[in-house]
Amino acid sequence: MSNVIAVVNHKGGSGKTTTAINLAAGLIRYSDVTSSCLLIDMDPHGCATSTLLGKLDGDPPARSVFDVLRRAITPHDGITTTVYDEEIHLLPANPSLESMAKTQINDRLEKVVSALAPNYGWIIIDTPPNLGVLTQNALVAANYVLVPTPCTGLAIPALRQLTTMISRIKERQNTRLQIIGVLLTLKDGRTPLLKNVRRELGQIFGKQDIFKTIITNNIKIEEAPAAFQSIFAYDSGCLGASLYRDWIKKEFLRRHAKLEKELLEQREAAAALQLEALQGEYTSEE
Repeated sequence: MSNVIAVVNHKGGSGKTTTAINLAAGLIRYSDVTSSCLLIDMDPHGCATSTLLGKLDGDPPARSVFDVLRRAITPHDGITTTVYDEEIHLLPANPSLESMAKTQINDRLEKVVSALAPNYGWIIIDTPPNLGVLTQNALVAANYVLVPTPCTGLAIPALRQLTTMISRIKERQNTRLQIIGVLLTLKDGRTPLLKNVRRELGQIFGKQDIFKTIITNNIKIEEAPAAFQSIFAYDSGCLGASLYRDWIKKEFLRRHAKLEKELLEQREAAAALQLEALQGEYTSEE
C-alpha cells in the first residue's frame, strides 16, 4: 500500500500547491521507501497540473482525474508523465472537476487510489482551497493529512473547521487517517508573529503536530514553478531548497516512520488480542 498524503488547507495562498509539488520531488530524491511518486491534482484550477506539464497557459489535458472519477477511463489511463527533472507522475486536474464538487460523492477517489497504490511508493493529493466534496474525497482516500499554513494570525482560526472535518471523516469513513503535521509557510522575517502563531496552532492541533521547520518567503520558491522545476532542481543551494530539504529529511520522513511504526504495533496488538480470544473460545469448547 502506498503512503497517501493529502495536502489540505481551505484558505487560499497557504503555499499548499508549492508544498505538494516540492514534497513529491523531495520524496523522490531523499526517501528510502521508493523513488516512485504520483501527484493527484484535485483542484479544478489545476495549478499543480500546469507547472508539472510545463503549460502555464495551455489547454486542459485530454485525460484527467475528472475522467477517471466519472469512470470514463481507467485510473492508469489517466496518468501522464511530467516535465520535472524528478520522475513525478501526474493524474492531472481539469476545470470540469467543478461539476463533481456540486455532488455529494466523497468516496470516489478512494477507489482510484486503491487501484493505483500498488504502483507507487508515495501518492500526494493536492486539494482545492475549500472543504467541499473534492477535499473530502482526498481525506477519505489518504493515510495522512499535511496542513501547510501561512505564518499569520488571520490564517489560524479557520483551521478549526478542518480539524472538525478530519475527525468526522476519521470516525465515519477512514479510520486510518492521521495528521502527519502542520507546516508553517510564507514566513516574513520582518514580522514577530511566530510565537503567537505556534501557540494558537498548538491549541488547535497539539504542539507535537507542528513541524519545527518554517518555510520563509523566498523568491526562488516563487520562480521555480514558472521554470517548470522543483526548488531542488531550480536552485539546490538556495534557502528555499535548504528549508524544504531539511524539513523532508529531518522531520517529515522521521515522523512518517514513527507513525508507521506505531500503526504496525497497534495492528500486531489487535491481532494478538484476536488470537487470544479465539484460543479462549477453543479452550472453552473442549
